[in-house]
Amino acid sequence: MQHDPIPRRPVSEAVFDQLRAAILSGGYEAGAALPAERLLAESFAVNRHAVREALKRLQQAGLVEIRHGGATRVRDWRVEGGLDLLAHVPFAGERGAGPELLRSVVEARRWIGVDVARLAAARASAAHVAALRDRVTDGADPSAPLAELSARYEALWRAIVEASDNLAYLLAYNSLLAAGDAAQEASQQVFASEARDLEAHAALVTAIGDGDGDRAALLADDLLSRSLTAALAALA
Repeated sequence: MQHDPIPRRPVSEAVFDQLRAAILSGGYEAGAALPAERLLAESFAVNRHAVREALKRLQQAGLVEIRHGGATRVRDWRVEGGLDLLAHVPFAGERGAGPELLRSVVEARRWIGVDVARLAAARASAAHVAALRDRVTDGADPSAPLAELSARYEALWRAIVEASDNLAYLLAYNSLLAAGDAAQEASQQVFASEARDLEAHAALVTAIGDGDGDRAALLADDLLSRSLTAALAALA
């Protein structure tokens, strides 16, 4: 029997994972000082180099502030953090990966998507429109596996966001995807109604191609509201 190889992980990555979860779950509160490198190394039974690398990654993620000659303190990520932290929040245990996170992602996705569709209708180039039309006319089967339809639907929205010519929305879209990926199976079920409605996809692309921003926004709102309804039902 053939087995997949076991991936090797740097020790520092494992330390980073545990400290990140502790910070995001409130184990270390905002403003609190982390234990000294020596104490952390002893606690994790690793060398200080691994701890130092993990702390650098935490600083890059915006979760701690490293002061040379002083304590490493936890930042208030809810006040100072940006959308990029959404990619880390799912790893905060039950507090981070619960249905509330999925609801937050779906709500943000809806409001961004409506404006993105409107902007795409106003700004899409001929090449953008051709790419969008290709995505809804290449023989997709609505009865195909949900994972396949979800991937196609995600690619369609990425193309729409790119057509909107708004870098902030594009980066926000990346962050929302990263957060949803942590609960891939659950998020696919929430987005199932949207992903399977190929006629709605085609209608949205047609409105964008026609330069009809108001209609594109309405169609996007109708489409994206379905996942919000599903997420709220799951939360209830």
